[in-house]
Amino acid sequence: MGGLGGFFPPLLLGSFRDRVGVIWPGFVLLAAVSAILWKLNARVFLPQREAAEAVMSREHSRKVTHLRAGAFATSMTALLGAAIVIGSRNLQNFDAALVIYTFATIFMVWGVAYHYAVWLEKPPTRLYWRRTWDLLRRQGIRGLALAVKSGVTHVAFQTFIAKRSHLRWWMHQLIFWGCLLAVAITFPLVFGWVHFRSAPNDQMLYVSYVFGFPVASFKIRTVLSWTIFHGLDIAAVMVLIGIFLALWRRLRDQGAQAVQSFAMDFFPLILLTAISVTGLALTASTMWLRGNFYDFLSILHAITVVAGLLYLPFGKFFHIFQRPAQLGVKLYQAEGSTDPGALCIRCGERFASEMHIHDLQTVLRELDFDYTMSEATTWQDVCPPCKRKSLATTQLRLRKELHGTAAD
Repeated sequence: MGGLGGFFPPLLLGSFRDRVGVIWPGFVLLAAVSAILWKLNARVFLPQREAAEAVMSREHSRKVTHLRAGAFATSMTALLGAAIVIGSRNLQNFDAALVIYTFATIFMVWGVAYHYAVWLEKPPTRLYWRRTWDLLRRQGIRGLALAVKSGVTHVAFQTFIAKRSHLRWWMHQLIFWGCLLAVAITFPLVFGWVHFRSAPNDQMLYVSYVFGFPVASFKIRTVLSWTIFHGLDIAAVMVLIGIFLALWRRLRDQGAQAVQSFAMDFFPLILLTAISVTGLALTASTMWLRGNFYDFLSILHAITVVAGLLYLPFGKFFHIFQRPAQLGVKLYQAEGSTDPGALCIRCGERFASEMHIHDLQTVLRELDFDYTMSEATTWQDVCPPCKRKSLATTQLRLRKELHGTAAD
């Protein structure tokens, strides 16, 4: 089937070109077939797989999850490799001096895809993930608008952090946008998707190419050219300022000091600092040191970047990829606010949405947690205030049983 999948599309497109003179109907037909197969997989094969996994032992199910995640990660890596080859015009625009960054990125993509696939198989994450797509289809334009709005406020500008502390907000914004700017510049250059050349008839004019196509030109020794050529330096300065604010907070905030650790809080900052400082040192060597120490600094910078890329899938930086998936929580909350709600079996007050309580009970059963209190009720049917009262009452009753009425 894999060979047929690689052979059939070009054959179909070639047939349309020879017989009709255009190939776009072939792309439409392939897209339609893909949509049908996706629907067939969701309706037939996916339920069969879930039914088979339901009767598997936990150890067997875990092995299947890791194998499926490995297959998904390998396919994503292969897709990236194909995109590099095609986007660089069959490696014609690929810079061999940057090959170490390319391989590090490929390993990083495999790790991120593998970790993400395993993360999505966890019962709570899997349920939220499926609910997100189900709610998007159910809510339509309203849900899509809410997801876009939440993406702007909670991912791009992170306004929820500003409500806690303006210092933390500036810290996150500088590090977030600095890293995003560096990625937007570095990866296309490393993959050969973007490159620059002097215009044939004017050596003072640079032409920028995207996927081998000329898209823009600009004069050198201008503010625009300086900004373009020093984009990574600007990103490094933004990141360093953000790191300074992060260290300032961690050295003064006793609440942060109580829960911080070297592996999760300081090591990521050390990595970002090393990448930024060595990158700026390369610019300093070129501009002010006449290229002295450039070879050593380039190797040192490559080591720090590779270390950061390899650390990314399994360290604190992985939350960069988890955060967008949490936009579904906003859809979940919006949908839950419209249902009748779950009423506490003791006080009768509404304390959550019916969907939330139902999904919580489903996940707990999958995780083998049994909170059943009677045939029709569980501990999740009690609101938080009543739970606290029940715990306090139980503790007092046990104390009386152990110590007698003197406990009063």
